[in-house]
Amino acid sequence: MAALVLRPGCRLDGAGLYQHVAELLPPYAQPRFLRLQERLEMTATFKQQKVRLAQEGFDPERVPDPLFLLDEATRAYVPLGPALWEDIVAGHVRL
Repeated sequence: MAALVLRPGCRLDGAGLYQHVAELLPPYAQPRFLRLQERLEMTATFKQQKVRLAQEGFDPERVPDPLFLLDEATRAYVPLGPALWEDIVAGHVRL
């Protein structure tokens, strides 16, 4: 998962970001999940607070921020809602 902060007034272009990631990163390095945040939370030594983010996971019921999933079929990052999350947990969606 990658945590992103968008510039004010900008929106996530799921298809454009997918294309950009696919061009620059090998498949094993492409983030499967995206989490949009208003700001990155930092420690006192200016490191990202990754432990809390990892503990929260990708359950849309637990995570207050918008989540997106890399969808190979549509070649875009798509919103991750409760129904899609349940399909992932049940094994209906392959990661």
